[in-house]
Amino acid sequence: MQIEFKKIPTTGVHFEVSLGDITVVGNATKIDKTMVRVDGTMCGTVFHACDRCATEFTLKVDEKVEVFASDGLYDDKSGEDLLNIVEFFDGSINFDTILQSELEALRSDYHYCGGCEQIQGV
Repeated sequence: MQIEFKKIPTTGVHFEVSLGDITVVGNATKIDKTMVRVDGTMCGTVFHACDRCATEFTLKVDEKVEVFASDGLYDDKSGEDLLNIVEFFDGSINFDTILQSELEALRSDYHYCGGCEQIQGV
């Protein structure tokens, strides 16, 4: 799903995108001429290999998502808080790309299967 930056109002626009069993539902709100804030919730399930024993298990996902989309190269300001920014260079926000990025960020974290969660110290 793609929406042009210029078509996103300051009052926001609702979106919903899915990839496999994962869905992100939220709103995109223009905060200035070249920046849009994307807020939502990522829900569903994804197969993941336990980071301790490598057993595959189903990971339940229920995460808040807050991403900023920039129309072109983002130039950070001195002293500004670190933001989660995705840069787009074709004048449109691709919500499928944002979902894929957030899903890969989730997968890169440590997740343990039920058996390994029972082991003390994990």
